[in-house]
Amino acid sequence: MSHVISTRLQDPLFNALETIAETRHRKFSEIVQEALRFYVREYADYKIALDRLENHTDEVIDEAELKNRLGWA
Repeated sequence: MSHVISTRLQDPLFNALETIAETRHRKFSEIVQEALRFYVREYADYKIALDRLENHTDEVIDEAELKNRLGWA
């Protein structure tokens, strides 16, 4: 299923997306969808990191300890 959305973009963002679409020989809507998928993936990673940071029971280790635990030391 797909949905149609409507939004206003400021000229600089619109122009940048339009330039990317032209450069990549893609439809404008494809570039917007790709950008939104990228944002959603990045936000998910950010949310996981933030949740772990706020979890006071989650152990924090440094790089040396990580390598040691992985057997890379």
